[in-house]
Amino acid sequence: MKTGRAALRTLVTGACAVGLAVGLQGQAWAGTVTIYAPGDAGSATWNQDPSGSTPGDAIRACDTKSDGWGIEAALDYNYDGVIDRYVDTRGHNAGYCSPWKGGDLPEGKSVRMYVTPVKGGSYGPSTYIDVAA
Repeated sequence: MKTGRAALRTLVTGACAVGLAVGLQGQAWAGTVTIYAPGDAGSATWNQDPSGSTPGDAIRACDTKSDGWGIEAALDYNYDGVIDRYVDTRGHNAGYCSPWKGGDLPEGKSVRMYVTPVKGGSYGPSTYIDVAA
């Protein structure tokens, strides 16, 4: 039984170390990244590089919950609190994803992507992540 506890302790310690390393990483995420709105009401997805019909440096919003709220995905290129690009699902039923909205950004530039529940002119709490162009 003592061997089982030691193995479990080693496993938990390793998992915590990996979680800490990922949580403390200073570089922005690259590739395709999806973040979820609070309450799993929907998501925002970032696509770094073009792939088939999906443009690069692009975002889209998806609404997954029939709760009367839509989802907005937004980018702040300059970290100045001003939204530079956004898409939303306003006016559509749950299960809808906006079209991709792209535009060329300097390679490797960090941008902040937000996902926010929206209802008309009202905004719910945002979640964000830094991604690389």
